[in-house]
Amino acid sequence: MSSALICGLSCLLILAPFLQDIGGSLAFKGQDIIGGAAIIFKSPQRVKDLTGSAAAMLATRRPPRSSRPAEVARNTDRTRPPTETPITDTSDRAEAFKNQGNTYYDLGQYQQALQAYQNAVKLAPRDADAHAAAGDTYLTLGRFAEAAAAYEQTVRLQADNAGAYSNLGYVYDKLGKVTESIDALRNAVRLNSNDAIAFNNLGASLYKAGRYQEALDAFSNAVRLAPNDADALNNLGAVLYVLEQYPRAVDSFQKAVAAKADSADAHYNLGNAYYMTGKHREATVAYRRAIQLRSDYVEARTNLGSLLISLGDLQGAIAELQESIRLRAGNPVAHNNLGYAYVKLGETLDGDAASQYLRQAVVAYHEALRLKPDYVKAQNNLGAAYNKLGMYREAAEFLASAARAKPDFPEARYNLGTALYNRGQFKEAVVEFQQAVRLKQDFEDGYNSLGTALYRDQQFEPAIEAYKKALALKPANAETHNNLGTVYFRTKRYQEAAASFKEAIRIKPDYGEAHFNLALAYVALNDRKGALDQYNKLKKLDPRLAEEFFQRYIKK
Repeated sequence: MSSALICGLSCLLILAPFLQDIGGSLAFKGQDIIGGAAIIFKSPQRVKDLTGSAAAMLATRRPPRSSRPAEVARNTDRTRPPTETPITDTSDRAEAFKNQGNTYYDLGQYQQALQAYQNAVKLAPRDADAHAAAGDTYLTLGRFAEAAAAYEQTVRLQADNAGAYSNLGYVYDKLGKVTESIDALRNAVRLNSNDAIAFNNLGASLYKAGRYQEALDAFSNAVRLAPNDADALNNLGAVLYVLEQYPRAVDSFQKAVAAKADSADAHYNLGNAYYMTGKHREATVAYRRAIQLRSDYVEARTNLGSLLISLGDLQGAIAELQESIRLRAGNPVAHNNLGYAYVKLGETLDGDAASQYLRQAVVAYHEALRLKPDYVKAQNNLGAAYNKLGMYREAAEFLASAARAKPDFPEARYNLGTALYNRGQFKEAVVEFQQAVRLKQDFEDGYNSLGTALYRDQQFEPAIEAYKKALALKPANAETHNNLGTVYFRTKRYQEAAASFKEAIRIKPDYGEAHFNLALAYVALNDRKGALDQYNKLKKLDPRLAEEFFQRYIKK
């Protein structure tokens, strides 16, 4: 065979379609969920909620007031002796004001109650109970700084008042003083080690401070003391969730739901834990229940939409995500996930219909980035969508931003490599694909794409190694066997090339390009019978390729 014929063969050799699933599960990172778990910081029991609703994320609780009219009950079961003050006209009048304040408080007349307690404090400034009662009323009225001052005075006068420390911890939390809240609540549980509420609130403050292991200890104590307390069980599940102990979190959330079936937060948290353990159908049920209990639960709708994508219910996912956006337009995660749903729906279609959904995805990703410019996943997903639309310059722009913002993001590197490859920048594409497989060593698509970029850059031996690594991860990939055969052919290793093409055909018998390439290998090996046999098969599989082969190698 002449050298001219060999050159013609190599130039005509068909390379397998490059990166056939750009933007597939390895390229898009669209399944964000919102939040980990809602923590409940229990509000003081004596302090009435003026709106009638529970605190949203953190709440404290303390036990009911004592039946003793002159004393505000704290988080302790032991009876404290009254402040030892000689009985005088002044002390009697202070007691009367306290009793009057208690009556007003119980009637919900908080301003009058506060006035009465302030009068008591003026007459008996060292009466710890009067300061505590004033603190309770300030707290009920949302005047947290004044409540803190009242409780601080209470514990100065009565250092063993566990309940005052507990309430002080709550107020500090409301004022954003997390460290001070932790200190006050530690004093509360030190003084009363049987106070489940104080342990719960200590756990909540530690959780806010990111001290999760200490929070776990506190919540565990709360559950030990109150095994059926739904809020404590929910909070224990929340810290287990953030510690990535998802099966234990599921167990705790299940107990919380059993204890309080109408807790939307507990159902939502259970859904998140199920999600992270891969139990998507169970998570769907939990999210739907949370939404039944609270129809405007944006986070639950967003996460449900993400799950429905995984379960293949793309129209249902789009409906949930659009409703989530209607309820809260400034939700970047919902816009990102909606874009991903549009991409997946587009993958089920062809032509203009597919492009229409990809363009809708682009709009959704742009909105996510408008709301959160540093949203790296949305940058990656937008770039991947542009890749699918053939808009490689735009794709490279956003993917380069994602890679700069998060250098250890293998999908962004892979997608950037794809954009650069399609722009003919093979050396630059090689660099990005190398980074992708360095960051994700089981990245089969990354190795396959790296091999193809190396081939285009005339780096044949490294290309062979990349394809072999791809096949070690996925031996039954017909396209990779075909691509490996292509490099063998280019380097004149025709026997190895023929073996690779045969393996591609064994895996995928109707693979027209592999039949064409095997026919070329047979020509190079002077096996005319083998070449004609592949030509005859190709006539049925791909008449266009068969005609090309006929014109170049049979007709002559």
